[in-house]
Amino acid sequence: MHFEVLVEDLSGKKALDILVPRIIGETNTCKIIEYKGIGHIPKGLSPKHDPKKRILLDQLPRLLQGYGRTFSNPSTFAAAVIVVCDLTGA
Repeated sequence: MHFEVLVEDLSGKKALDILVPRIIGETNTCKIIEYKGIGHIPKGLSPKHDPKKRILLDQLPRLLQGYGRTFSNPSTFAAAVIVVCDLTGA
């Protein structure tokens, strides 16, 4: 199985680069992608901001639609998307 992990910052990515491979094992693959901040949950779950800005929650609806098209056939390519948000102080 393949795991795509979306994380809000570089420090989170560095930690997950170490932890995720240990958790998922050697037979699975993963790609960890860092974003620049968390952003906010868009009203109506439609992106209204500049797509060039890499703010995780602002881009999440568009990202999940893309993953839905890419990973649409689990019988040929099993995959999961994991979103990691640090909500400390929120």
